[in-house]
Amino acid sequence: MTVTIRKRKLKEGRYALYLDLYAHQKQWQENLKLYLENEKGNPAKKQMNKQTYILAEKIQTERLYQLQNDAFGFKKPEKTYRTFNEYFYELVEERERTGINHVSWECVYKHLNKFNSAILFTDLTDRYLEEFKARLLKSLKPNSASSYFNILKHSIHEAYRRGLIKNNPAERVKCIKEVDTNREYLTKEEVDCLIATDCRYDVLKRAFLFSCLTGLRWSDIHNLKWKDFRKSQDSYYIAFTQRKTKNAELLPISINAVKLMGEVGNPDERIFVGLRYSSYFNTALFTWVANAGIKKHITFHCARHTNAILLLNNGVDIYTVSKMLGHRELKTTSIYAKVMNKTKIEAVEKLPAFNF
Repeated sequence: MTVTIRKRKLKEGRYALYLDLYAHQKQWQENLKLYLENEKGNPAKKQMNKQTYILAEKIQTERLYQLQNDAFGFKKPEKTYRTFNEYFYELVEERERTGINHVSWECVYKHLNKFNSAILFTDLTDRYLEEFKARLLKSLKPNSASSYFNILKHSIHEAYRRGLIKNNPAERVKCIKEVDTNREYLTKEEVDCLIATDCRYDVLKRAFLFSCLTGLRWSDIHNLKWKDFRKSQDSYYIAFTQRKTKNAELLPISINAVKLMGEVGNPDERIFVGLRYSSYFNTALFTWVANAGIKKHITFHCARHTNAILLLNNGVDIYTVSKMLGHRELKTTSIYAKVMNKTKIEAVEKLPAFNF
């Protein structure tokens, strides 16, 4: 069995690189989609071509290894990839088409490229995964690192299922354990204090309180347009697609939430015109909270937590809350139930002491 690199001449002195593969009386060709530029009189292109050819040689070595270890079953695979990065990006595109967890997959792809922009399938060892895990833990919060690493493991399981790798390191490397997080939220009394306190940006105040009443994320509120607003008899709704999950939602909203939206504009006009993500708005939010006498570290996302806690504290069942927040899994919403239990304990501890 042999694997050789072949150059195919193109226009203007460029070359395309291919692999010629031969094993057990079968021969096929693989287009590496790597190109050597015309380097005449150009040291920079000469160095770039050198790096390109080194990558081609690595792929050549990997293909020979795969053939020798029967990774292809001694037959031409349905599809081959130059690098694991290229394969992973194809999975990202699949998520973009389906809308399932696309943003998270895209983030993992960016982290992979920062770690190594040309990961070969033969690079996927236990040690390599442990090193990437350590990189994630160094640059992200534990729960985000856990979610991203699980996505990577899923992609490797899929590569194994497709026969792209013979050995599956994802089966042996342990996941990153999630940790319980302190989800900050506001009580009804604290929301009342915010309502009574002026904010530098009126649109920020209205949008934050709107999130407290609807549970919508900042990204979804920012993108809301008047064409998303619905009225059916005496009920009001927001019809939108969640930016994070790509799920289509029809969310009932209260009359108080409607009042925060202001005067109805043109269908394609944003409801919260002027709302933007910037250090100025973040500072304004912190100042507004402090001026209201609230001694908590409150971010815009805390309004979503507040909505969940207010619903649960007022007797709404956890399944309904889960659906209103757009959670795919009930376990995500159960975190708020734990927070609610904590508030009950704190409430009991505030009872006066009696002598019996």
